[in-house]
Amino acid sequence: MELRGATALITGGGHRLGRAIGLRLAEAGANVAFTYLRAGAAAAATLRELEQRGVRAVAVRADAADDGQMAIALAQVRRALGIPDLWVANAGAFRRTPIATATPADWDDMLRLNFDTFLIPALRLAAPMRRRGGAIIALGDVAALHPWADYVPYCVAKRALVALAMRLARELAPTVRVNVIAPGPVLFPPDFPAAARRREVARTLLKRPGGAADIAEAALYLARAEYVTGVVLPVDGGRRFG
Repeated sequence: MELRGATALITGGGHRLGRAIGLRLAEAGANVAFTYLRAGAAAAATLRELEQRGVRAVAVRADAADDGQMAIALAQVRRALGIPDLWVANAGAFRRTPIATATPADWDDMLRLNFDTFLIPALRLAAPMRRRGGAIIALGDVAALHPWADYVPYCVAKRALVALAMRLARELAPTVRVNVIAPGPVLFPPDFPAAARRREVARTLLKRPGGAADIAEAALYLARAEYVTGVVLPVDGGRRFG
């Protein structure tokens, strides 16, 4: 994919990994639209940073798991920048929910925030992207491949995301490529316990945490890799072996 002048949409692109991916795509010349939900100040700062890179940029407040909100958001994006050539599904949430104490509400919440945020936009983007051609990149998690005991509802939701992405790779071929990035210990949440951070890093083969730039580079690669589809790409420092 030639990114210069292309339109990239990032759901959940206002801060953290979404911000890093958006800025990296903008540096490659893509115009960037992104959705955000609660991080309004961070989203405004990200929008300014994108525009400073000399590309067109649009920020839309929308819940990626809400079909009505996404219908309005996608219409705004289309009016401003056109049908996306690239969609990066980054919206999600990570929260400790041990299986022994997880409630039905916890399960619903994790599925909504980490699976529905991929499913709902996919239902609206699949047809126009199939006609136009392009690429979809979903943010999974290496824990979807090897579930963590204290995060099972989250892991199940990410596994469902992987399953849907792999099916979409078949359904949308040959015009749309669909791939998944599976991060490992990258950009820990601010409240992640220090002892748990050390334990996660020790379990990687590289013995160090990753950064947002590592995920952004993987997204750039998959956006450009014209002969790669249906792939789950771990960017985890070897955590899946630990």
